[in-house]
Amino acid sequence: MTFKSTLHINSNEAIAWAAISAQTKMVAHYPGSPVNQVEQHIKKIKNRFNTDVKFNDSLNEHVAALAAAGASFCGARSLLIMKHVGLNIAADPLNYIGYTGVKGGMVIIVGTDPGANSSTGEEDVHWYVPQFNFPLFEPNTVQECYDFTLKAYALSEKYEIPVLVFLPGRLAYNYAPVEIEIKNDQSRSIPYFQKDASKYINVGAQAVKNHQKLLQKITEIGNQQNHSKRFYNSKASIGVITRGLSYSITRECVETHQLEKEVDLLNLDLVYPINKGLIKEFTAGKSEIIFIEDQDGFVENQVKMECFEHLPRKITGKSIFPKHGEISYEQVSDFFKKKFSLPNIILQGETIPAIDIPERLGTFCEGCPHTGSFFAIDMALKNMDAIIGGDIGCSSLPPFRADWLLCMNSGIGISQGMAQVLNKQTIISTGGDGSFFHAGALSLMNAVQNEINLIHLVFDNGTIAMTGHQDSPTSKPFDHVRFLTAMGVDGIIDVSPYQPNDFIEKLKSELPKTGVRVFWVKGACVLNGNEFIESRRNVIYPEINPEKCDSCSLCYEELACPAILNLGDHMNQNLKIDLNRCVRCGVCNEICPNDAITIHKV
Repeated sequence: MTFKSTLHINSNEAIAWAAISAQTKMVAHYPGSPVNQVEQHIKKIKNRFNTDVKFNDSLNEHVAALAAAGASFCGARSLLIMKHVGLNIAADPLNYIGYTGVKGGMVIIVGTDPGANSSTGEEDVHWYVPQFNFPLFEPNTVQECYDFTLKAYALSEKYEIPVLVFLPGRLAYNYAPVEIEIKNDQSRSIPYFQKDASKYINVGAQAVKNHQKLLQKITEIGNQQNHSKRFYNSKASIGVITRGLSYSITRECVETHQLEKEVDLLNLDLVYPINKGLIKEFTAGKSEIIFIEDQDGFVENQVKMECFEHLPRKITGKSIFPKHGEISYEQVSDFFKKKFSLPNIILQGETIPAIDIPERLGTFCEGCPHTGSFFAIDMALKNMDAIIGGDIGCSSLPPFRADWLLCMNSGIGISQGMAQVLNKQTIISTGGDGSFFHAGALSLMNAVQNEINLIHLVFDNGTIAMTGHQDSPTSKPFDHVRFLTAMGVDGIIDVSPYQPNDFIEKLKSELPKTGVRVFWVKGACVLNGNEFIESRRNVIYPEINPEKCDSCSLCYEELACPAILNLGDHMNQNLKIDLNRCVRCGVCNEICPNDAITIHKV
């Protein structure tokens, strides 16, 4: 039986369909935007086709990489999913997996983020690729996300090597018609691990031999594989080389300015390794080569290093286009205008002028447990010279209560270093349950080992909410008290984000004490099902009494609940609760100093 169809889907979905089409048996992931939807869609599609796919909802990218490799060692096709910063965490095992090679195809989807639209940084992880010596595909379109994932599986099994597919944020959520095909193919063998010490035990001389084999593989791929697209005038003296989304922008600019006769355009779909023969052929007779690509100039650097003897003297790339942010249509268009002395193009028909759109940062949802938690922290530390260590995740959203926002586990990691050298400032660290199990628990053990005076708050909402709502260990019965006791922490304090007054008092009482103390703040994500809130949503509703409210704005400014509106003294009322947004968590009622919020029962 064969299923064929054209579906209007986004790039995350296209990769998911390709995974099912390729008969992927294992999906290991620690996702994050912009690839947080791939695993979700695979789960939906597999049920439609009754396909047996196993999922490893990993606690970090290091664990995910090893799990995916284990499946591939047994001949099962595996898919590993993470965002660009996660590649830092997975780098250690991925270096070794290059030495061992794989049996079943292993494809690694990495969501990249030029412009840092959904990340704390825009690090260019292309530089890991020559370190791993894995082939790298970069799709230009949603259709290519599907096609290149399948190509990656085929290439992976042909050369017994993991293959990377980079998916930038700008493409990840694009929608387009995609042609897909799924065959009911039973020809793949049953997974089985064949022991082979020469492959899997990498130490001493054997590690050197396997490294040499890896380099031979990547050299062969570079010599034999040619995945590229070439357009316009092959006899033009000016050659343009692109990759990824820069190709789409460049092609649009070339055609808008009618430069089809002036340039020869080459897009590299297989970005690593470089096919030297292809570059030599393309650059022959050219007076200038122009590289147009986001971020640091990975292709430009490769071509200069690998093919310098074939290149013309004049090379333009990162000397013109910035290494930061995303390359825009306007940047490429302005470059072509100057380069070819072009007049301004007046487009036919109505055009929409470019507008400067202000950045719109996210914030906590109505009823988010982090709202009450940070209110309690603020009140407990009020008028103190205090430091709040911040971690990545939903707790890092505006209004940015924490004093830094870097990477996962930076809350407890940086805080304990500060705690060892600071004498006069109070410091607490924060982080979600996802970050805690990612590596925060190890940092906590380090604080215990070094006898550091530190208060750490674990915001346990039962899910890794910011990156796709995959389950955390606390989504199932989990005894955090026994877990923390076994670590040797000096104090374990349970608090509720919906009872901020109790939270404040308990936090104040711990501030003068010493040792490693952990506040376990339990409150489920409102988007993922919260029994406490669901039990109240349809039976009560709060209302602000304007006669009692003195507009202290504690609920509006300090708590910063998005369901509370500032009416600006409309009809003698400043503040009002929007019942369409209010989830009835009750925090505003508890903190109101004037008893101005009445809870009505339906």
